Amino acid sequence: MKINLIIPSFYPAIVYGGPIFSTLHTCQEISKLDGTEVRVSTTNTNMTSKLDVETNKWQKFEDDFYVKYYDETKVDKFSLQLYLNIWKDIKSADVVHVQSVFNTPTPISLLFARLFNKPTLLSPRGQLGSWCLDNGNSFKSKWLNWFIKPFAYQVTWHATAQQEKHNIQAVFPNAKVEVISNGTEYEVFQTSSVLTKQEFIEKYTKQKFDTGKIIVSMGRLQKVKGFNILVDSFAEVLEQYPTAKLFIAGKDEGEGEKLQLQIDALDLNNKVFLVGNISGQDKIDFLANADLFVLPSHHENFGNVYVESLAAGTPIVASKQTPWSEVEEADCGKWVNNSVEETAQAMLEMLGKDREQMRINAKMLAKKYDWKNIAIQFKEVFDKMVEK
Repeated sequence: MKINLIIPSFYPAIVYGGPIFSTLHTCQEISKLDGTEVRVSTTNTNMTSKLDVETNKWQKFEDDFYVKYYDETKVDKFSLQLYLNIWKDIKSADVVHVQSVFNTPTPISLLFARLFNKPTLLSPRGQLGSWCLDNGNSFKSKWLNWFIKPFAYQVTWHATAQQEKHNIQAVFPNAKVEVISNGTEYEVFQTSSVLTKQEFIEKYTKQKFDTGKIIVSMGRLQKVKGFNILVDSFAEVLEQYPTAKLFIAGKDEGEGEKLQLQIDALDLNNKVFLVGNISGQDKIDFLANADLFVLPSHHENFGNVYVESLAAGTPIVASKQTPWSEVEEADCGKWVNNSVEETAQAMLEMLGKDREQMRINAKMLAKKYDWKNIAIQFKEVFDKMVEK
Protein backbone atom coordinates (compact mmCIF):
# COMPACT_ATOMS: atom_id res chain seq x y z
CA MET A 1 0.00 0.00 0.00
CA LYS A 2 1.35 3.41 -1.02
CA ILE A 3 0.46 6.12 1.48
CA ASN A 4 0.88 9.77 0.53
CA LEU A 5 0.98 12.03 3.58
CA ILE A 6 0.47 15.70 2.75
CA ILE A 7 1.40 18.14 5.50
CA PRO A 8 2.39 21.85 5.40
CA SER A 9 5.58 21.35 7.43
CA PHE A 10 7.63 18.34 8.49
CA TYR A 11 10.67 17.39 10.52
CA PRO A 12 13.13 19.01 11.15
CA ALA A 13 10.75 22.00 11.36
CA ILE A 14 10.47 21.48 15.12
CA VAL A 15 9.60 25.13 15.65
CA TYR A 16 5.99 24.02 15.09
CA GLY A 17 6.05 21.83 18.20
CA GLY A 18 4.43 18.50 19.03
CA PRO A 19 2.64 17.74 15.72
CA ILE A 20 6.00 17.63 13.91
CA PHE A 21 7.28 14.88 16.20
CA SER A 22 4.02 12.93 16.27
CA THR A 23 3.87 12.92 12.47
CA LEU A 24 7.52 11.84 12.22
CA HIS A 25 7.05 8.92 14.62
CA THR A 26 3.84 7.84 12.91
CA CYS A 27 5.59 7.74 9.53
CA GLN A 28 8.56 5.83 10.95
CA GLU A 29 6.42 3.13 12.53
CA ILE A 30 3.91 2.75 9.68
CA SER A 31 6.77 2.35 7.21
CA LYS A 32 8.05 -0.62 9.25
CA LEU A 33 4.80 -2.53 8.80
CA ASP A 34 4.60 -5.15 6.06
CA GLY A 35 3.20 -3.99 2.74
CA THR A 36 3.44 -0.23 3.32
CA GLU A 37 5.31 2.54 1.56
CA VAL A 38 5.09 6.04 3.04
CA ARG A 39 5.79 9.18 1.00
CA VAL A 40 5.54 12.59 2.64
CA SER A 41 4.73 15.64 0.53
CA THR A 42 5.53 18.81 2.44
CA THR A 43 7.33 22.16 2.19
CA ASN A 44 10.61 23.52 3.48
CA THR A 45 8.94 26.16 5.63
CA ASN A 46 10.27 26.67 9.15
CA MET A 47 7.88 29.43 10.27
CA THR A 48 10.01 32.51 9.56
CA SER A 49 12.72 30.80 7.52
CA LYS A 50 13.34 27.81 5.29
CA LEU A 51 14.78 24.45 6.21
CA ASP A 52 18.23 23.65 4.89
CA VAL A 53 17.05 20.68 2.83
CA GLU A 54 17.09 19.64 -0.81
CA THR A 55 13.81 20.61 -2.43
CA ASN A 56 11.40 19.39 -5.10
CA LYS A 57 12.63 15.79 -5.27
CA TRP A 58 12.02 12.56 -3.37
CA GLN A 59 14.68 11.64 -0.85
CA LYS A 60 15.00 8.75 1.58
CA PHE A 61 14.48 9.72 5.19
CA GLU A 62 16.58 7.62 7.58
CA ASP A 63 15.99 4.50 5.44
CA ASP A 64 12.36 4.44 6.59
CA PHE A 65 10.30 6.42 4.09
CA TYR A 66 10.49 9.13 1.43
CA VAL A 67 10.02 12.91 1.79
CA LYS A 68 9.68 15.63 -0.80
CA TYR A 69 10.17 19.18 0.49
CA TYR A 70 8.54 21.55 -1.99
CA ASP A 71 10.12 24.98 -2.01
CA GLU A 72 7.99 27.52 -0.16
CA THR A 73 7.40 30.47 -2.52
CA LYS A 74 6.30 32.71 0.35
CA VAL A 75 7.56 31.42 3.68
CA ASP A 76 4.81 29.88 5.83
CA LYS A 77 2.17 30.97 3.28
CA PHE A 78 2.19 28.99 0.06
CA SER A 79 4.32 26.87 -2.25
CA LEU A 80 3.84 27.28 -5.98
CA GLN A 81 5.88 24.12 -6.59
CA LEU A 82 3.54 22.11 -4.39
CA TYR A 83 0.43 23.49 -6.11
CA LEU A 84 1.79 22.61 -9.53
CA ASN A 85 3.06 19.12 -8.70
CA ILE A 86 1.09 17.65 -5.80
CA TRP A 87 -1.30 15.95 -8.22
CA LYS A 88 1.51 13.60 -9.28
CA ASP A 89 2.11 12.47 -5.70
CA ILE A 90 -1.60 11.90 -5.12
CA LYS A 91 -2.15 10.05 -8.39
CA SER A 92 0.57 7.49 -7.60
CA ALA A 93 -0.80 6.74 -4.09
CA ASP A 94 -3.32 4.16 -2.92
CA VAL A 95 -4.50 6.32 -0.02
CA VAL A 96 -3.99 9.99 0.84
CA HIS A 97 -3.58 11.42 4.34
CA VAL A 98 -3.95 15.20 4.54
CA GLN A 99 -3.00 16.97 7.77
CA SER A 100 -4.21 20.40 8.86
CA VAL A 101 -7.32 22.33 7.81
CA PHE A 102 -6.34 25.99 7.74
CA ASN A 103 -3.38 25.67 5.40
CA THR A 104 -3.24 26.32 1.67
CA PRO A 105 -2.08 22.80 0.60
CA THR A 106 -5.25 21.26 2.08
CA PRO A 107 -8.02 22.26 -0.35
CA ILE A 108 -5.95 21.66 -3.47
CA SER A 109 -4.89 18.25 -2.14
CA LEU A 110 -8.49 17.35 -1.34
CA LEU A 111 -9.51 18.42 -4.84
CA PHE A 112 -6.93 16.23 -6.59
CA ALA A 113 -7.69 13.31 -4.27
CA ARG A 114 -11.31 13.52 -5.34
CA LEU A 115 -10.45 13.87 -9.02
CA PHE A 116 -8.29 10.73 -8.85
CA ASN A 117 -10.81 8.94 -6.63
CA LYS A 118 -8.28 8.35 -3.85
CA PRO A 119 -9.58 7.44 -0.37
CA THR A 120 -8.57 10.29 1.91
CA LEU A 121 -7.98 10.68 5.63
CA LEU A 122 -8.10 14.28 6.93
CA SER A 123 -6.49 15.18 10.27
CA PRO A 124 -7.46 18.65 11.54
CA ARG A 125 -4.85 18.53 14.33
CA GLY A 126 -7.10 20.26 16.84
CA GLN A 127 -7.92 23.17 14.56
CA LEU A 128 -11.67 22.60 14.85
CA GLY A 129 -11.75 22.91 18.62
CA SER A 130 -14.08 25.63 19.90
CA TRP A 131 -11.25 27.56 21.56
CA CYS A 132 -9.26 27.64 18.30
CA LEU A 133 -12.26 28.68 16.23
CA ASP A 134 -13.42 31.31 18.73
CA ASN A 135 -9.95 32.82 19.09
CA GLY A 136 -8.95 32.72 15.44
CA ASN A 137 -9.52 35.24 12.71
CA SER A 138 -12.99 35.77 11.24
CA PHE A 139 -11.95 34.24 7.92
CA LYS A 140 -11.89 30.74 9.44
CA SER A 141 -15.64 30.17 9.08
CA LYS A 142 -15.52 31.29 5.46
CA TRP A 143 -12.51 29.03 4.80
CA LEU A 144 -14.36 26.04 6.21
CA ASN A 145 -17.45 26.80 4.19
CA TRP A 146 -15.68 27.52 0.89
CA PHE A 147 -12.70 25.15 0.91
CA ILE A 148 -13.41 22.28 3.32
CA LYS A 149 -17.16 21.71 3.32
CA PRO A 150 -17.26 20.58 -0.36
CA PHE A 151 -15.07 17.61 0.66
CA ALA A 152 -16.12 17.15 4.29
CA TYR A 153 -18.48 14.24 3.70
CA GLN A 154 -16.39 12.40 1.12
CA VAL A 155 -13.28 12.07 3.31
CA THR A 156 -12.71 10.10 6.48
CA TRP A 157 -11.73 12.39 9.35
CA HIS A 158 -9.10 11.51 11.92
CA ALA A 159 -9.48 12.61 15.56
CA THR A 160 -6.93 12.00 18.28
CA ALA A 161 -9.63 11.63 20.96
CA GLN A 162 -13.39 11.41 21.40
CA GLN A 163 -13.37 15.08 22.35
CA GLU A 164 -11.88 16.02 18.99
CA LYS A 165 -14.41 13.78 17.24
CA HIS A 166 -17.17 15.82 18.87
CA ASN A 167 -15.45 19.03 17.73
CA ILE A 168 -15.32 17.81 14.13
CA GLN A 169 -18.96 16.72 14.13
CA ALA A 170 -20.02 20.00 15.72
CA VAL A 171 -18.83 21.68 12.50
CA PHE A 172 -19.69 18.87 10.07
CA PRO A 173 -22.49 16.86 11.77
CA ASN A 174 -22.49 13.83 9.50
CA ALA A 175 -18.75 13.52 9.06
CA LYS A 176 -17.27 10.04 9.35
CA VAL A 177 -14.56 10.10 12.03
CA GLU A 178 -11.97 7.52 13.08
CA VAL A 179 -10.34 8.02 16.49
CA ILE A 180 -6.62 7.22 16.72
CA SER A 181 -4.63 8.87 19.48
CA ASN A 182 -1.16 10.30 19.25
CA GLY A 183 1.57 8.26 20.85
CA THR A 184 4.89 8.41 22.59
CA GLU A 185 8.31 6.77 22.38
CA TYR A 186 7.62 4.85 25.56
CA GLU A 187 10.97 3.07 25.80
CA VAL A 188 12.91 6.31 25.33
CA PHE A 189 11.26 7.75 28.45
CA GLN A 190 12.33 4.77 30.57
CA THR A 191 15.94 5.98 30.75
CA SER A 192 16.43 9.05 32.91
CA SER A 193 19.07 10.51 35.19
CA VAL A 194 18.00 10.38 38.83
CA LEU A 195 18.45 13.81 40.42
CA THR A 196 18.00 14.81 44.02
CA LYS A 197 15.63 17.70 44.52
CA GLN A 198 18.59 19.96 45.29
CA GLU A 199 20.38 18.87 42.11
CA PHE A 200 17.24 19.51 40.08
CA ILE A 201 16.78 22.98 41.55
CA GLU A 202 20.42 23.93 41.05
CA LYS A 203 20.37 22.67 37.46
CA TYR A 204 17.62 25.08 36.46
CA THR A 205 18.24 28.02 38.80
CA LYS A 206 22.02 27.92 39.43
CA GLN A 207 21.08 28.67 43.04
CA LYS A 208 20.42 26.81 46.29
CA PHE A 209 16.96 26.91 47.82
CA ASP A 210 15.09 24.97 50.47
CA THR A 211 13.97 21.74 48.84
CA GLY A 212 10.37 20.65 48.64
CA LYS A 213 7.83 19.40 46.13
CA ILE A 214 8.80 19.99 42.49
CA ILE A 215 6.01 20.80 40.05
CA VAL A 216 6.74 21.14 36.34
CA SER A 217 4.92 22.26 33.22
CA MET A 218 5.93 22.38 29.59
CA GLY A 219 4.67 23.90 26.37
CA ARG A 220 5.14 26.87 24.11
CA LEU A 221 4.44 30.03 26.09
CA GLN A 222 1.12 30.87 24.47
CA LYS A 223 -2.18 32.08 25.90
CA VAL A 224 -3.90 28.80 25.03
CA LYS A 225 -1.72 26.84 27.47
CA GLY A 226 -3.20 28.51 30.55
CA PHE A 227 0.10 29.11 32.32
CA ASN A 228 -1.40 32.16 34.07
CA ILE A 229 -3.92 29.81 35.71
CA LEU A 230 -1.08 27.53 36.75
CA VAL A 231 0.89 30.33 38.42
CA ASP A 232 -2.15 31.52 40.40
CA SER A 233 -2.96 27.94 41.38
CA PHE A 234 0.61 27.34 42.51
CA ALA A 235 0.41 30.40 44.76
CA GLU A 236 -2.42 28.66 46.62
CA VAL A 237 -0.50 25.38 46.81
CA LEU A 238 2.34 27.21 48.58
CA GLU A 239 0.09 27.73 51.60
CA GLN A 240 0.34 23.97 52.29
CA TYR A 241 3.74 23.33 50.65
CA PRO A 242 5.76 26.52 51.29
CA THR A 243 9.05 25.09 49.97
CA ALA A 244 7.55 23.84 46.69
CA LYS A 245 8.97 25.06 43.37
CA LEU A 246 7.34 25.42 39.96
CA PHE A 247 9.36 25.14 36.75
CA ILE A 248 7.80 26.06 33.39
CA ALA A 249 9.70 24.96 30.28
CA GLY A 250 8.98 26.13 26.78
CA LYS A 251 9.80 28.55 24.01
CA ASP A 252 8.33 32.02 24.46
CA GLU A 253 5.68 32.74 21.85
CA GLY A 254 4.22 35.93 23.27
CA GLU A 255 3.31 35.12 26.88
CA GLY A 256 6.72 35.10 28.57
CA GLU A 257 6.75 38.76 29.58
CA LYS A 258 3.18 38.61 30.90
CA LEU A 259 3.97 35.52 32.93
CA GLN A 260 7.08 37.10 34.42
CA LEU A 261 5.07 40.19 35.38
CA GLN A 262 2.51 37.91 37.06
CA ILE A 263 5.29 36.09 38.92
CA ASP A 264 6.75 39.42 40.05
CA ALA A 265 3.37 40.73 41.20
CA LEU A 266 2.79 37.61 43.32
CA ASP A 267 6.33 37.82 44.74
CA LEU A 268 7.15 34.33 43.45
CA ASN A 269 10.56 35.02 41.93
CA ASN A 270 12.22 32.41 44.14
CA LYS A 271 9.37 29.95 43.67
CA VAL A 272 8.43 29.99 39.96
CA PHE A 273 11.02 29.72 37.20
CA LEU A 274 10.70 30.07 33.42
CA VAL A 275 13.50 27.83 32.18
CA GLY A 276 13.20 28.11 28.39
CA ASN A 277 13.00 25.38 25.82
CA ILE A 278 14.10 21.85 26.83
CA SER A 279 14.53 18.85 24.56
CA GLY A 280 16.13 15.44 24.28
CA GLN A 281 17.44 13.78 27.42
CA ASP A 282 17.06 17.01 29.40
CA LYS A 283 13.33 16.90 28.70
CA ILE A 284 13.05 13.32 29.91
CA ASP A 285 15.00 14.12 33.09
CA PHE A 286 12.92 17.27 33.64
CA LEU A 287 9.69 15.26 33.58
CA ALA A 288 10.93 12.15 35.38
CA ASN A 289 12.36 13.94 38.42
CA ALA A 290 9.30 16.05 39.18
CA ASP A 291 6.58 15.21 41.69
CA LEU A 292 3.79 16.43 39.42
CA PHE A 293 3.18 17.76 35.92
CA VAL A 294 0.44 20.39 35.48
CA LEU A 295 -0.88 22.06 32.33
CA PRO A 296 -4.32 23.76 32.59
CA SER A 297 -4.60 24.27 28.84
CA HIS A 298 -7.64 25.90 27.26
CA HIS A 299 -7.47 23.44 24.38
CA GLU A 300 -5.54 20.31 23.40
CA ASN A 301 -6.77 17.79 20.85
CA PHE A 302 -4.32 15.34 22.47
CA GLY A 303 -1.40 17.02 24.22
CA ASN A 304 1.77 14.99 23.63
CA VAL A 305 3.47 16.30 26.74
CA TYR A 306 0.84 14.76 29.03
CA VAL A 307 1.59 11.23 27.84
CA GLU A 308 5.32 11.98 27.84
CA SER A 309 5.09 12.92 31.51
CA LEU A 310 3.17 9.71 32.23
CA ALA A 311 5.74 7.66 30.30
CA ALA A 312 8.47 9.25 32.42
CA GLY A 313 6.53 8.16 35.52
CA THR A 314 5.16 11.52 36.63
CA PRO A 315 1.43 11.97 37.36
CA ILE A 316 -0.45 14.85 35.76
CA VAL A 317 -3.14 17.43 36.30
CA ALA A 318 -4.93 18.17 33.01
CA SER A 319 -7.85 20.43 32.23
CA LYS A 320 -11.21 19.23 30.94
CA GLN A 321 -10.37 21.01 27.69
CA THR A 322 -8.01 18.09 27.03
CA PRO A 323 -8.89 14.39 26.44
CA TRP A 324 -7.14 13.06 29.55
CA SER A 325 -10.10 11.94 31.68
CA GLU A 326 -8.68 8.40 31.90
CA VAL A 327 -5.91 9.46 34.30
CA GLU A 328 -8.47 9.49 37.09
CA GLU A 329 -9.57 5.89 36.49
CA ALA A 330 -5.90 4.88 36.20
CA ASP A 331 -5.14 6.79 39.42
CA CYS A 332 -2.24 8.77 38.00
CA GLY A 333 -3.73 12.23 37.69
CA LYS A 334 -6.65 14.61 37.89
CA TRP A 335 -8.90 15.93 35.11
CA VAL A 336 -10.49 19.20 36.21
CA ASN A 337 -11.90 22.47 34.95
CA ASN A 338 -9.10 24.90 34.16
CA SER A 339 -9.98 27.28 36.97
CA VAL A 340 -7.54 28.41 39.63
CA GLU A 341 -9.55 26.85 42.45
CA GLU A 342 -9.98 23.40 40.85
CA THR A 343 -6.42 23.27 39.54
CA ALA A 344 -4.99 24.15 42.95
CA GLN A 345 -7.16 21.57 44.69
CA ALA A 346 -6.14 18.89 42.17
CA MET A 347 -2.46 19.72 42.69
CA LEU A 348 -2.81 19.42 46.46
CA GLU A 349 -4.60 16.08 46.13
CA MET A 350 -1.95 14.64 43.81
CA LEU A 351 0.96 15.90 45.91
CA GLY A 352 -0.53 14.05 48.88
CA LYS A 353 -0.47 10.66 47.12
CA ASP A 354 2.27 8.04 47.28
CA ARG A 355 4.87 9.11 44.69
CA GLU A 356 6.16 5.64 43.85
CA GLN A 357 2.67 4.22 43.34
CA MET A 358 1.90 7.17 41.07
CA ARG A 359 5.04 6.34 39.06
CA ILE A 360 3.85 2.76 38.53
CA ASN A 361 0.32 3.82 37.60
CA ALA A 362 1.52 6.54 35.19
CA LYS A 363 3.83 4.20 33.28
CA MET A 364 1.15 1.53 33.06
CA LEU A 365 -1.27 3.96 31.37
CA ALA A 366 1.37 5.45 29.07
CA LYS A 367 2.51 2.11 27.71
CA LYS A 368 -0.60 1.64 25.59
CA TYR A 369 0.31 4.83 23.68
CA ASP A 370 3.57 3.43 22.28
CA TRP A 371 3.96 4.51 18.63
CA LYS A 372 4.12 0.89 17.45
CA ASN A 373 0.54 0.38 18.60
CA ILE A 374 -0.62 3.66 17.05
CA ALA A 375 0.91 2.74 13.68
CA ILE A 376 -1.02 -0.53 13.60
CA GLN A 377 -4.27 1.37 14.17
CA PHE A 378 -3.51 3.72 11.26
CA LYS A 379 -2.72 0.76 9.00
CA GLU A 380 -6.05 -0.86 9.90
CA VAL A 381 -7.92 2.34 8.99
CA PHE A 382 -6.04 2.71 5.70
CA ASP A 383 -6.77 -0.93 4.82
CA LYS A 384 -10.45 -0.40 5.48
CA MET A 385 -10.52 2.76 3.35
CA VAL A 386 -8.80 1.11 0.40
CA GLU A 387 -11.06 -1.96 0.48
CA LYS A 388 -14.22 0.10 0.00
